[in-house]
Amino acid sequence: MKTTLVAAMAALLMATTAGAQTIDFKAPAGGIDLPAYSRTVLPNGLVVLVMERPGDALVHARLTIRSGSAADPAGKEGLAALTAALLTTGTPTRTAEQLAAEIDFAGGVLQADAGRDATEITSEFLARDVKKQLELLADVTLRPVFAAAEVERVRAQRVAEIAATRENPESYATSQFEAALYAGTRYAHTPYGTGRGVGSIGRDDVVAFHRARYAPNEAILAIAGGVKTAAALELVRTAFGGWERRSVAKVEIGTPKKLEGRSVLVVDAPGMNQTQVRIGSTGIRRSEPDFVAIEVANAILSAGFSSRLTEEVRVNRSLTYSIRSRFEPWASVGPHSIVTFTRNATTRDIIDATFAELKKFRDGPIRESELTRAKNIVLSRNLLALETAEGLARMISTIEFHGLPRDSVDNLVKNVQAVTTESIAGIIRKHFDSDDAIVLVYTTASDTEKQLEGLGTLRKVQAVE
Repeated sequence: MKTTLVAAMAALLMATTAGAQTIDFKAPAGGIDLPAYSRTVLPNGLVVLVMERPGDALVHARLTIRSGSAADPAGKEGLAALTAALLTTGTPTRTAEQLAAEIDFAGGVLQADAGRDATEITSEFLARDVKKQLELLADVTLRPVFAAAEVERVRAQRVAEIAATRENPESYATSQFEAALYAGTRYAHTPYGTGRGVGSIGRDDVVAFHRARYAPNEAILAIAGGVKTAAALELVRTAFGGWERRSVAKVEIGTPKKLEGRSVLVVDAPGMNQTQVRIGSTGIRRSEPDFVAIEVANAILSAGFSSRLTEEVRVNRSLTYSIRSRFEPWASVGPHSIVTFTRNATTRDIIDATFAELKKFRDGPIRESELTRAKNIVLSRNLLALETAEGLARMISTIEFHGLPRDSVDNLVKNVQAVTTESIAGIIRKHFDSDDAIVLVYTTASDTEKQLEGLGTLRKVQAVE
């Protein structure tokens, strides 16, 4: 990367260390050079991306399979995530204990998890152990045995974890908001699924999902770190070349119901003395052409103490300790939500204050000073993400998975700096809707329900797992 990037990072770290609220480093004038990387497609369809980082002591390898919880069969919600969790519980030549011992002996990490759109098996080892790294990565991906006892153990553990989600009000409220927003679509349940869905899963379901969805022609392997491209490709061919291509059924996500006006969903949990609040609607895909400009706009609204929402709702009105706006850019349209909490007695106050601030944000104007601050925040986040082998592997995998322009990182500075107070006004009006929205409150309904009158069509449900 260019030396200006190093200087920018140094300035960022100095500002952070000094406790500054505003990040004031200058963006690298010449842009960002994403290190060169190769793209190879093996005969079986596996896409292999290799980025050399000379002198790096580590190698990060990230295998992304284009099947996540959106591919869960009806009634088996949580199957993709359970399958991923079981990959490291044994292969024909290694028990779970032997796998763990080999990984620990090398000082490495190997883990797997499923999101809505994909399953990711990630590993990080010392560069000298890259052969062992790719061997183990291939073994758990291609040859898991899914022993019946392990399926039962992990399934029971997962059911217990799901039952405990209500003990984490923030996560539970978010899952209920997304379930309401995506009702009737493949995105309606969290990747972990439901207790009933996971409880109904047997070994045959796991084996069938792995056989049907894990295919090299639906996978991306991104490798970054202290490895030579030719050597890495040879190791990949040895480890993954025998993985058989197969046809994988396309998953139709479905279209969420169009929101018309505001609706209120009260999730009642008697005994709660704080209310979790979610306000939002559907947002964007990761491939959205306005993605960078939306990041900048969202930073004005929600990043740091001097952002619009934090300054008004937290600092000026003391209604919460935390409020943030976030977009989840999935392969299909992900959610946009305002995430916050407050005392039960001030539930309506925080909702009204949030809507008022959103209206001011949409009506404008945007100050040049807050636009500059937001640009610097967006650049700092992206620059930090490119400082490690893991971050670089994640970035090139993201570019491939979502079909982004290969020069999207190289052009990041240019694209961020191209955002103006005039152009961002249109972005805000298009992507920050507050008139058509779901308002979810996870709360003690007897304390808050009367406050919500007149806010929108109201529906109440009991909190369940």
